[in-house]
This record gives sequence, C-alpha cells and structure tokens, in this order.
Amino acid sequence: MTATAPLSPLARRREGPNVGLIVGIIGIAVLALASFGVIFVLGGAIGNPLLVAVSGVMALVPLGFVIWAVVAIDRWEPEPRVAMWFAGLWGGVAAVLLTLALNEWVLQPLVVPLLRSQEEFEFYATVIQAPVVEELWKAIPVVIMFLFFRRTFDGPVDGVVFAALSAAGFAFTENILYFGTSLAESGDGSFIFFLRGIMSPLTHAIFTAVGIGLALGFAARLRSRWWILVAFPAGWLVSAALHALWNSASWWVPGGTVGFFVYYLVVQVPLCALAAVAVWLLLRQEVRLTRLRLDDYGRAGWFTREEVERLSSGDGRASLMDWAKRRGVRRSMHHYIQTATKLANHRQRALVGRMGSGHAADETALLGDLMHHRRSMAAAAIGQPVQLSHGQAVAAPVGGRVQRFGELDARWPVRR
Repeated sequence: MTATAPLSPLARRREGPNVGLIVGIIGIAVLALASFGVIFVLGGAIGNPLLVAVSGVMALVPLGFVIWAVVAIDRWEPEPRVAMWFAGLWGGVAAVLLTLALNEWVLQPLVVPLLRSQEEFEFYATVIQAPVVEELWKAIPVVIMFLFFRRTFDGPVDGVVFAALSAAGFAFTENILYFGTSLAESGDGSFIFFLRGIMSPLTHAIFTAVGIGLALGFAARLRSRWWILVAFPAGWLVSAALHALWNSASWWVPGGTVGFFVYYLVVQVPLCALAAVAVWLLLRQEVRLTRLRLDDYGRAGWFTREEVERLSSGDGRASLMDWAKRRGVRRSMHHYIQTATKLANHRQRALVGRMGSGHAADETALLGDLMHHRRSMAAAAIGQPVQLSHGQAVAAPVGGRVQRFGELDARWPVRR
C-alpha cells in the first residue's frame, strides 16, 4: 500500500541558520588569507613581483574560458555560488600549498635517494609525482561535497562542476608560475602561453572531472556514503593516469615539437571531444530526469502538462523567462524554475533511498515555496491577490524506500 505525505497546509520554508553557507564563507576567508602564502611562493620562484602580476593577468585567459564552460554546464541546476568559489579557491591555494608540502617534505626526501640520475628525477617528478599528488589534492572539494552536502551534490554533473573548478584554480596558479618563469628566463612567454593558455586550457579540468568528478558523482546517486571507498580510488586512478599521459608525452612522443603537436591532435583532441560528449549526454540525462519527476507531480495535480513541458526543456524555460520579463516578475520566475528543479531532484533522491525521515517535511517546504512563487507571479500578472489550488499528496518513503506511483491516477487533473 502506498503511503502519502501530509502536504497541507503549505507553508513556506522557515529560513534558519544556513550552516553550509556559514562554513563555506569561513572556508573562503581562510583560503583568501592562505593565498598570500601562494603569492610569496610565486614571488620567490619567479623573482620579480611585476612578472608575477603580468603572469596573473595572462593566466586569467584560460581561467576565464574554463569558468565559462563550467557555468554553461551548471545552468540546468546551478550549484551554490559559495561552494563553487570554495572549490576554485581550494584548487588555486590549498591544493597548491599541500602539493608543495607533500612533495618537498615527504616524497622527495624518500624517493630522491633511490634515483640514479637527473633524468630519472625529472621523469619521476613529472610523470609520477605530479599526477598522483596534484589529483589527490584537487579532489578534496568533491570529497567534501560528497560526504557532507549530499542534498546539493547528487549526480555526475555536480561532480564535473566542482572537480573542474578545483582543477581550474590549480591550473591558474600553475600557469602563473610557468608564464612568469618563461618571462624571467627569456623575456618571452608567448610560446608557453600558446601551449597552456590557448591549446590546452581544459586539460587540468578534464583530468580531474573525468576521473574524480564522474566517479564521486555517480556514487552520489547511491544510498550509502561508503561507496566513496570504491569511487575515490577509482576516480583518482583515472585522473592521475590521464594527467600522466599528458605529462609523459615529451618522453615517448618522437619528433620534438612537431611530434608533440601530432600527439596533441591524435590523442588529446579526441579525449577532449569524448569528455565534451560525455558531459552533453549527462546533461540530457539530467533534463530527462527532471521531466520524469515533474511528471509524477503533474499527475498529482501540482503542474499542468504544459508546465512540465516548459520546465523540462531549455527552450521552454527561456519562454517562461520571456513571459516573466514582460510582466516584471523575472526574479520570481527564476526562483520558480529552480524550486521545481530542486523538487524533481529531491524526489529522485527519495526514490533511490537517499532521503531519511525528513523527506516529507522537505518536500512540503519545497511545494510551499513553489506555490508562493506561483501566487506572486499570478498576482503581479492580474494586479490583485489570487487563490490557487494545489495538488494531492504523492508517494512518500515507505520502509526506507519510495513506492512507485502505481496508485496514482495517470490522467492529468484540470488545474483551477
């Protein structure tokens, strides 16, 4: 027998202290202070503060491209901005400092005495140490989201977003070092800028996103956090392997610079294309999932079929925003669309058993927010307060799982 959640009366969510927001702001503040340590390290390595500044401006070009790509990927269900800032700053500050600390104070004192030549050291540092250590520390924001913010982090697209931002931050700092060193040594950073800023701005992001991001993202769809014990090592291995493949090219690709460009076209460009196709397929799946879960609420009377159609496609959402803009309720419509998306994702988490006893209360609060935004838009459109009917209760968790919707009438009720 299907249990139902008591959904009336529908009150808006009471806003209490947002612990995640507070923790995120504190984390950002700490990372901002730690960034002075990164600046100090860069200044010591490059030797000229002016070149550090110039290199920083140059490094903004690939960083801006990666951020543009991430924002485009994240449009369907935007992640909290504080969490995104934290991920980027972690990659550019904490991951860099922790990588340097682990390399200089732990690994190199242990490994260097075992190496017999400078060439062996360079191979070890570039092909083994850098991929393994860097991908480890770049993964931390994704791990934090997986373990502690599962209501926000609920799928592979989220994993790609946070992994790519952490990697973009790391690449930004690393690019400053490479650009600045080239300028200091030869007075010309154009070639290294072309290689890292134009040809390969996405490499770090792809390494971390395809491995750690996808592994923890898919694991987030499962019921238990213990899946991290499988997903993290597997994702870390993939990220490190992709990173090592890129870093090792100068050792095994013949033909010097020409050979490298051939390798880039034959290996790296297809890898980038495959990553883009994978993200596109994941985004399509996210859209389909939204449609399926909103259909559940539509059959229960919360949405009309037309609303579900528009809320479940990019063109439909654009038409809703155009309608809202003409009536001065663009902000309410934006919140309405995002609340509907959150409701769909919340429902999916319940269906796979990821929601606990608070499922019904959270669902009721989301539906209350939904009705509030709908009423405010309707009132603005006709110029006076309105009363809107809402749907019936839908299936709630039973025995730790959520029943399918077999007992619901498949016909769509007429909305009044």
